Amino acid sequence: MNETVTVAPWPVIALTLLWLARRRPAVYARAAVALLLSCASGLVFAGLSATRDLPMREGKLLHDYVALPGVFTGWYLLMALAAVASVSAIRLRIAVAVGALIGVASCVLLAPRHELTALWGAVVPLCSWFVAGCLQRRSLWSLPAPGPWDAPEQSVPSRSLPQAPGERSARTLVPLRQAG
Repeated sequence: MNETVTVAPWPVIALTLLWLARRRPAVYARAAVALLLSCASGLVFAGLSATRDLPMREGKLLHDYVALPGVFTGWYLLMALAAVASVSAIRLRIAVAVGALIGVASCVLLAPRHELTALWGAVVPLCSWFVAGCLQRRSLWSLPAPGPWDAPEQSVPSRSLPQAPGERSARTLVPLRQAG
């Protein structure tokens, strides 16, 4: 049963990231970097807290990281933040935000160690989301060009075909945005 609980969040995270990659590449990049930062900080913490058991095997380090209280809640919180950032319906945003808030609150309140659970279930994911947003604004990594869903006022209208086969006017040529 313990292995099932360990593997259960991965399909949800994978499906959420695939959905984001298709619909909102910028939010996908931010969520992926935030998840990477959150996991890296947890692995560093688990490695530093288990230095007494040197030499350490990778399996034990991963087990110590997954055993941290609130880690799965932090993953779900990151995916909820990504969903809130990518959905346009205000009622759906509110529902996802309230669900994430209830999930984090119940995890922290029901855990035996409230401080560690709050740290790994809320503080680390929120900080990693913020850092990923700062990195994205400073464009330290390259993102795909925004699609028509990101800026509807910049979308290129469709052009009509010329009447005669050799006839082209300046009106039918549509200027393209610069890529990159």
